[in-house]
Amino acid sequence: MILGGKVKFSAYGAYCERFIDDLIGRKMKVSEISAENGIIYAEVGVHNYPAVAKLSRDYGVRVRLKERKGAYFRYRYIRKRPGLIIGTFLGIFLVLLLRCFVWHIEIHGNEELTDTYMLSLLEQNGFTAGVYANGTDALSAERNIMLGTDRIKWINIEVNGSRADVYMSEQGSKSSEDVDMKTPCNIVADRAGIIVESKVDSGMIMYEKGSGFAEGSVLVSGTVSSGDTVILVHSDAEITAEFYDETEFTMGLTTNEKVPTDEKFTRTQIMLLGMVVYDSSGDESTENTICDESVSDVTLFGFRLPVKIKTDTFTRYRDESVTRRREDVIRILNSRLEMYKYNFLKDYEILDTETNLEDNGDSITLMARIKLRGNVGIKKPIYER
Repeated sequence: MILGGKVKFSAYGAYCERFIDDLIGRKMKVSEISAENGIIYAEVGVHNYPAVAKLSRDYGVRVRLKERKGAYFRYRYIRKRPGLIIGTFLGIFLVLLLRCFVWHIEIHGNEELTDTYMLSLLEQNGFTAGVYANGTDALSAERNIMLGTDRIKWINIEVNGSRADVYMSEQGSKSSEDVDMKTPCNIVADRAGIIVESKVDSGMIMYEKGSGFAEGSVLVSGTVSSGDTVILVHSDAEITAEFYDETEFTMGLTTNEKVPTDEKFTRTQIMLLGMVVYDSSGDESTENTICDESVSDVTLFGFRLPVKIKTDTFTRYRDESVTRRREDVIRILNSRLEMYKYNFLKDYEILDTETNLEDNGDSITLMARIKLRGNVGIKKPIYER
């Protein structure tokens, strides 16, 4: 058996055939027998090879070891290196131990609330990297967060090994996914517009193509008549409309701003299981500074360890009055408009943008009227006012 170890040998001499026959007659498991240029090659178990070498002398046959196979020889190699064996078992133990704790937290469903804010909120409520992955801390954090803030509608923490996925919905979210499929609901307009296309899977459409509607109008009703009977259904539809979004931005020609200087300093913390074990903080004041925070994981052979390195880079600033040219202010305002489109209108198709500049003497106002196309319907339970 190859796990026990085998050796391949060559045999050369006048009585090679008799020698091999005798090995077989002694019930040794001789395999892979072949002949080439008068030399016979064969394999036997590693524990039979001393008997093979001894018998070869009786037949005047010269044998040479050609190849070693099997775990037997690998074990002989590593048993002389106890550090390798100990390190292997310690590594396996460390991997199994670390899987008992949560090291990576992923946030899903947040729109206005940032990942940094949510991770900080979870940490304040006892759920952070390094907690025991038994789900108890997750349930406690869910309950405390729901009781302690009105910014989150619901939150669910799913722990899977060393990873935790946090699913949440913010208060005021207009996502149609918040309405259970079994709940009778209407589809209402979240803004005013004109219908250009509709696809209704269930419910009764209330507006034809080309019709205008106001914000809050019921576009698809979940109240459906069937003969003399009225039934309530869960409306499901996609209502595409064209509509306008208006916004404006104002900026003064002279503004007071925080201007970074060349003075910088850093602070480093090493955290083990969420606890700070090293802090390089000195006596330097952090007043009038801007902090850039970064956290990096420590890995070993590609596996994330329960150690994090937090580096805070502080840049000192000074308050300074800055006066810009009119062209520069307009450029900044246009940049803010583009950021507004990216952050708040990315779910819609932008058809046209009309802009108008108003010079107020010491400031400039950019007014924009943006024509959009997209789905404007959100689900709302029929019994909800």
